[in-house]
Amino acid sequence: MGSSGRVNFRIIKACLAAGWLAALVGCSGSSPVRTTNFPVPNSISLQPTPSVSMELGTNQAFTAVPLDVSNNAISEPFTYQSSNTAVVTIASNGLACAGSWDSLTNPQICTPGSVGVAQITATAQGVTSPASTVYVHQKIDKVTVNGFTPPNVPPPNNICQSVGLVAYYEARAYNRGNDITPTVGQFTFQAINGTVADLSNTAPLLANVVDGVSLNQVQATAKIPGVTPIVARIGTAASLPANFNTCRVESISLEVTGSTSNSKTITPTVKDQLGTEITGVPLTWSSSHSGSVSVSSSGVATLNTGGGAATVIASCTPPTCNVGFASSLPIYPENVETLVPSNGTPPDRTVFVTSTGCGSIDNCFSVVVPVTVPGNTYGTITTLPATPDSLIFEPKGTKAFLGTDSSLLGSRGLAVVESTAGAVSHFPSAPGKVLAISPDGNTAIISDTVDSPNQVFIFETARNTVTPWRITGATAADFSPDSLKTYIVAGSTLYVYSKLDALKSIALTAPANDVTFLAQGGFAYVGGGDASGVSVFRTCDNGLADTVSTAAVPTFIKTLPGQAALLPLDPTDAFHVIGLAPPAIEIISVHPPSNTNWTGCTPAVVDDNPLPMSFDLGHGAFTAKQFIVSQDGATAYILTPNSTSVLVFNITAQTSSAIALAGNAAPLSMSLSSDGSRLFVGATDGSLHVLDTATGGDITQVPFPQGLCQDSAGQPFAGLTCNPDLVAVKP
Repeated sequence: MGSSGRVNFRIIKACLAAGWLAALVGCSGSSPVRTTNFPVPNSISLQPTPSVSMELGTNQAFTAVPLDVSNNAISEPFTYQSSNTAVVTIASNGLACAGSWDSLTNPQICTPGSVGVAQITATAQGVTSPASTVYVHQKIDKVTVNGFTPPNVPPPNNICQSVGLVAYYEARAYNRGNDITPTVGQFTFQAINGTVADLSNTAPLLANVVDGVSLNQVQATAKIPGVTPIVARIGTAASLPANFNTCRVESISLEVTGSTSNSKTITPTVKDQLGTEITGVPLTWSSSHSGSVSVSSSGVATLNTGGGAATVIASCTPPTCNVGFASSLPIYPENVETLVPSNGTPPDRTVFVTSTGCGSIDNCFSVVVPVTVPGNTYGTITTLPATPDSLIFEPKGTKAFLGTDSSLLGSRGLAVVESTAGAVSHFPSAPGKVLAISPDGNTAIISDTVDSPNQVFIFETARNTVTPWRITGATAADFSPDSLKTYIVAGSTLYVYSKLDALKSIALTAPANDVTFLAQGGFAYVGGGDASGVSVFRTCDNGLADTVSTAAVPTFIKTLPGQAALLPLDPTDAFHVIGLAPPAIEIISVHPPSNTNWTGCTPAVVDDNPLPMSFDLGHGAFTAKQFIVSQDGATAYILTPNSTSVLVFNITAQTSSAIALAGNAAPLSMSLSSDGSRLFVGATDGSLHVLDTATGGDITQVPFPQGLCQDSAGQPFAGLTCNPDLVAVKP
């Protein structure tokens, strides 16, 4: 071979000795060697760190990154080292073997070595990374985690730990029944429900500590009431869970600790199942009428402009409180607080009015007309996608929800109308009548009893999503005050929808008509469901709490706000439920058994005075179409077909009266202002009647010359009477 084809082996040997492949550039023939000067790194980051658990014969990739003084990565040649090559060898590419590699430059086969510990580092120009400890062990076929008690420490409560108290857990690893924990290294612990407990592997009383960290023990500190599985992991192996239980909330009582002319500061006292008073619990604050009274997360309740009373509660509502139980365990307060505005000049009100008159008539379009009273001015008319069958405002009044019966004309589905702009959103996948909207305004219940099969649709307002449920014949629904659960009445079946639990059905012994939740939230009262008259269910576990004998099964049933000695034998802190069972009103007094408070998930309830009080309205037998109770609980209003008056029951005085409509018109639909001063009634004369509830007079009649049913040209539909039979006042 000529001199031009000879290889200079001395040059190659010098390049290889440099330990950096890039230096070979130009290292052939007689060309001069070119060298590169690299900066000295400030530090080297090595991952994973601080430790790794490896089974014999397995491999693990390590990555080293040289860093400058600003912690920016720089290009730098480096090498890896193992402090114990009998346990771990590491190839030049950073791949570590729990044993020995067949080649450090092209590793393919990892031959198991010895059980033990090695330190892995990376070095560049004399700078060495912090060591990562590698624990090499036999195959782990089982991991356990169990509670333990450190020496000289009293054993923890076996039931639960009150907020702030601690318990200890220890993980162990096994191979074929042999405990190999000392060889496996650092366990990782996880609380699945991280809000329930804080975990620490650096607590003072832990053992097996390396560099301040326990390898296999952890301290759990009770944080939020609930239960959480604790899992220990090592390598790819994981334990079965061990449950840690922060004592659940058992009781809540409310106290007003500050007030102004338009607000109250409400302070809760919370006790857990051991009777320990606890603080820092994330309670859910709820207002029965958020358009009238708002309440902050710190318990400050404030009257809003426009008047109207409301009940305020604080509840322990999952998933933020009493976390992680198989079935949700909400706990409601022993008492409530109410805010009632002082009397003043009734503010302007906007009333939405529409009609079912189009029915299935071709080329007939239903419209919604906003009317501002007093002033009797008309707002922007909104054309609906179909003939409506229901009209309800959400609690804050920003949106009106109109249901559509599939048998009526137009594009079926839920229509949502913005109360200010009048824009319409249409959801064809949710046809039917709107039964209820949650107190927080986030959920609407729509029942389709026309299509086959019947369904109930859960409409989530924030995401505009629709979830269907196969429920036949649903006619009434109500939400718990914290919006967690919805009770849906469908003949002789009561359905329970929950944000957390699976849909539940409860067979009733008799058909039911209506449902309402007690003001404090702990019980639901069903008009019917039992031949005696009223069925009572616990909200927490949906169990039957009581049955109440009434003179007749209520057609409608409503809760009253607040607590008072309303009836002669009432305790001062009695709650009340009012039922309409024509020709009478039934009032049920509700309270705990004598000398007790409501605590836990299954409190006892007393529903007597000693019996429900019945008050004949003095109008003979009648059929009720609507039943409204004022937000302050003082007055009830009853709309009956084939009458020219609205019936009135003074709840405080237990007396009845009536308000006649002008012109002998018959009422079709009604809605009460939040402050209770005005009752708006759509009537057979085609007008909206404004009733003054204080004087009992029909003070204004608002006509609709533009029509509530229009043709394609936007004119009143010729030859058709479209009366205002759907009315809702904006909160």
